[in-house]
Amino acid sequence: MLKIAVAGATGRMGQLTLKEITNHPEIEIAGVLTRPSNPLVGKDAGILIGAQQLNLLITDSPEIAFKDAQVIIDFSLPEGLEDHLSEALSQEKPLVACMTGLTSKHQAALKEASCHIPILVAPNLSFGIALLKKFIQVASKALGPSYDISILEMHHRQKADAPSGTALSLAEVLKEDKRFHENHPPYPSKSPRPPHTIECAVLRGGGVVGDHAIIFAGEKDMITLTHRVLDRSLYAQGAIEASRWLWGKAHGLYTIDDVLEVTS
Repeated sequence: MLKIAVAGATGRMGQLTLKEITNHPEIEIAGVLTRPSNPLVGKDAGILIGAQQLNLLITDSPEIAFKDAQVIIDFSLPEGLEDHLSEALSQEKPLVACMTGLTSKHQAALKEASCHIPILVAPNLSFGIALLKKFIQVASKALGPSYDISILEMHHRQKADAPSGTALSLAEVLKEDKRFHENHPPYPSKSPRPPHTIECAVLRGGGVVGDHAIIFAGEKDMITLTHRVLDRSLYAQGAIEASRWLWGKAHGLYTIDDVLEVTS
């Protein structure tokens, strides 16, 4: 029986993850963490997933939420990472960090903590995105710098960070081909597009869960590789699979690509 604590449990993804866990008899919800002063603190966690009782109280204490867990899934905002990471280190618990909008300071803290506990950083928990990264690596090497590369991402109107963490990670993959670099400031501008650059465009609207397209535009043809999320529960399923994979691993910093290498 794998015991999982969920941080950011009262948010949309946290609730979906709790509900998904209840579909797995071999997994148990061990802790339910929300931000301080949330009015749901002290209530039974069943209220988050439409269940009558889970016999587990929602708490704003990382110490309490994590104490019985074997793995922590964190869907909270980046502002909560420092406290959650500190408690995970104190209790020596593996952490799946699923939040987006992480700063370089957050990334450095995760890297430092991974010297002591296993940490999987996954701003996008879709195995499809992991495959997309492999596809664009092949395409960029095969097509070469005669093709202009653009990333187009669209999410729901409430998403605050832009470009998305996934779009930024796609750009990082493309930049592994040293012939390309990101264009700053972002194109389009009043001057011609510089060669060998990666353009990133952002759209926000409606309830779009997550669309990412990578466009390779040549003089005579264009190739578009697209990934579209149709159901947000995909991310919850990915978080659970990542937790299963991370449990028992040695300390270190992992990504969803590491999980894919085993499950593919």
